[in-house]
Amino acid sequence: MRSGVAQGMARGVGAACFLVLPVLLLGSCMTHGQADAAQDAPSLAEARSALYAALDETQQLIGGVWSNQDDPNSRGCILGDDTGRTFSALRIATPVADPSSAVAAAWEDAGYTVDSTEIGPVSQLIGTNAGAALLIFRLSDRAMTLQGESECRPPAPR
Repeated sequence: MRSGVAQGMARGVGAACFLVLPVLLLGSCMTHGQADAAQDAPSLAEARSALYAALDETQQLIGGVWSNQDDPNSRGCILGDDTGRTFSALRIATPVADPSSAVAAAWEDAGYTVDSTEIGPVSQLIGTNAGAALLIFRLSDRAMTLQGESECRPPAPR
């Protein structure tokens, strides 16, 4: 049985995930219910593979020559009451004809919710899936970038 302080802290985890935007952009937050459901989720290695596959497929769809600057090391993220690990990726290319509609359609077909925004001269698509994986495509007249972050998963057993 938890003390009143522990219960208050547990409730605060969900509120912290909602209030801290940088954490949402740089690491996945999960509530207790999500953490319980995460038991059937992919392993950390599977989450990394899914991220890389989504970006590889997007690159093939867009075309062009891409520089792969994916980070081979995982980093920390928030996973319920614990910490997990996530992988990030970055690919850069010179721009081709605007592929945003095709990218958005492909991501939606793959189960991502896609939002489109304009930031000055840059068009941006942000895709998130049920596991809180994140994909971002940016296009300007000078460059294209694909970046992403895998689902936050428990660290691999040692």
